[in-house]
Amino acid sequence: MSANWAYNLDMLAQNGVIDFDGASFVTGQKPRYVGRPLMPPSPYVGQVPPAQVIKQPEIDEFQKQKNKLPKMEEKDDSMIHNPSWKKWLFGALALGGLIFAGLKAKSIYKWAKGFIKNPSSKFKWSDITDYTSKKFKAFKTYCGQKWDAITNWFKTKSPKP
Repeated sequence: MSANWAYNLDMLAQNGVIDFDGASFVTGQKPRYVGRPLMPPSPYVGQVPPAQVIKQPEIDEFQKQKNKLPKMEEKDDSMIHNPSWKKWLFGALALGGLIFAGLKAKSIYKWAKGFIKNPSSKFKWSDITDYTSKKFKAFKTYCGQKWDAITNWFKTKSPKP
């Protein structure tokens, strides 16, 4: 509770939220007023008591709390505890990725080396036109087969005699 809780209760009484002396009700004392006062008197006699001093750290740091369970207390102070199977699996995946990257780099290196020696051998216009014409013919055949299948649904079939 804040240090000025009695004043807050007096403000509630002044604004009509409560209709009695809330601070005296909480502390069990004789009420200072009844109803809605115009200006509530100060709940403190003499000087206002100081607020609690909260222990603040001298530097900004994270202080790990000690585990109170006896099973969890270990000498290892790291916050992350990965099981060994995860470490082995990650190592295997990382090694596989490195091998794959090495093979790809080797093939890219061979292609680049051949391209630097003779760039026109890698890109020939006749190869490109042959490739595109073959793909266009295959696409045209596929579309034609699908069009025939769709139009066959709507053709009227003559009844069998």
